[in-house]
Amino acid sequence: MGMPVYMHPVVSLGSALLVAAAPTRGVADVKYLTDLSLCKPASALRTSPREGCWQLIPYETVDDPNMKAGTMVGAASYVEAPDITLPLGLSGWHAVYLGFWNPYHAYDGGTTIKARLTGDPGFVRIKEPEPRLEYEMKGSRYVSHTSLKEVFLTNADLTGRDLVLGKVCGPFGEKLYVAYVKLVPLSPEEVTALQAQRAQTDARTLVGSIDGISYFWGNEYRKPEHLLELVEPFRNSQVGKIIWAVNYGETTNYPSTVGTLWRAPGEPAIEQSTNAYVKGEKVAGQSLTSYLERGIVPEEVVGQRLHEMGVQFDIMFRLGIAGFDLLPPRRGAKPKGFLASHPECRMALADGTRVEKASYAYPPVRAFMLSLIEEAAKRFDVDGVCLCFVRGPEFLGYDPPVLEAFRLRYGEDATAVGFDDPRLRTVRSEFLTRFVHDVRRVVTEVGRTKGKQLTVSAWVYGSANQNLDYGFDVVTWINEGLLDSVIGANDPEIAAAAQAHACRLTSAVWDIDGSADTAEGRSRDSREVRDRAQDVSIRLTTVGGIDVGQGYWDTAFSGG
Repeated sequence: MGMPVYMHPVVSLGSALLVAAAPTRGVADVKYLTDLSLCKPASALRTSPREGCWQLIPYETVDDPNMKAGTMVGAASYVEAPDITLPLGLSGWHAVYLGFWNPYHAYDGGTTIKARLTGDPGFVRIKEPEPRLEYEMKGSRYVSHTSLKEVFLTNADLTGRDLVLGKVCGPFGEKLYVAYVKLVPLSPEEVTALQAQRAQTDARTLVGSIDGISYFWGNEYRKPEHLLELVEPFRNSQVGKIIWAVNYGETTNYPSTVGTLWRAPGEPAIEQSTNAYVKGEKVAGQSLTSYLERGIVPEEVVGQRLHEMGVQFDIMFRLGIAGFDLLPPRRGAKPKGFLASHPECRMALADGTRVEKASYAYPPVRAFMLSLIEEAAKRFDVDGVCLCFVRGPEFLGYDPPVLEAFRLRYGEDATAVGFDDPRLRTVRSEFLTRFVHDVRRVVTEVGRTKGKQLTVSAWVYGSANQNLDYGFDVVTWINEGLLDSVIGANDPEIAAAAQAHACRLTSAVWDIDGSADTAEGRSRDSREVRDRAQDVSIRLTTVGGIDVGQGYWDTAFSGG
């Protein structure tokens, strides 16, 4: 069905065509599988575009020392193509590479490869943005061309295993054209080193956060396995901990008896979108609701998989409780939530103006967030709790409890001093320190009931003074043994306190899921990818019988 592969000796192993690599590549026994018409099921393959199918597209390349021609499989972004399997017919350890085409002229956005080996628990996604035209000087003018690119997928024992290809479908569908598979055998020494490297769990020091809801904005999430694709890139990577947001103030992304579900029943459904954000919100609402209606809670699915990988799973709490629903236009028919029932707990400006945001100077506010933390820590199989102080400050203002505490201590009116007055900073920070004390107590109690030691971390700003501006007395929190780790601080005073009290200072990648499947993110997260990544570009001369070798723009398209 596919075009014959020629130029090099062909070895038939009862699966795809295997092309012995020319020695100019410097690696003996490298195999290229260029005939993807051998993918199964055959019913999913067509020679012309068809909904629900992959298209078979013959291609030829320049006089490459490894390959001359083949048949790729591809589908446009809007095609709902099923998973297909390419038989490999090999045994032993290999590095697996994929050759793909990301055509400019399709005007179809970027590409996302979804690939895994049979037996793997989930797909790995590899993204490349929408391309630009490639040019070279030919004679006296620049000539455009189009090429196949190559990406590293994995190192694995291929005995009894095949390659499975999938594509991103749904409202965020992306095109995918896979042209070949390259298999590089690993030496016994390389395998031994690789297995030793994977066993070094203490070397997995990278921490990443996942928002807990915004991933819905950029990809397909309709099945449980789609959730697992979020974290599959972290297998055998440098990532040792994922921090997953479970709330946004009082709003939760799981069914809660304390907070309000992100898309509460009875709210107007988004039937159409007018911009990218509303489109994402629509899809997020539909996807999350669909999961929960089937009893699928993302935190439970992802947490279990991360632990199977040997990666820690913490839950993150955004602490700002804002009354967005109080300000028209509202989502629901009437105001709801914490501030609607506790208007007396709102923050205040120096002139007494009430702000539609809860102040941690009030015990009911601290108690509410504490109960949310306790609920989620009990419900999910977590290793720790992260208090995210860098999203949503301020947390206190010129609130009556703050004014009274300032008056009792200094005998003055706090509204007459600036917000950065050291005395006012001290008073404000004491309310948040009280809250962190309570969090430490609750998390320790939850851990005791589970028979494990749960950690408490705080995500803060860089310097001690900057944190104090917001009421975060990080040094005191460390000195009083309230924190196991601090994220984001790079201050000598905080570092000294951390060293004295066995508190770990670390950094974290915000929204690590947004970059884990890109070339930069894959290289950052995985030493294996970094060691195996190659800059390969194989220029095409024909695609589907159309000559693109004499100038991609000139001979294939030059439309207005």
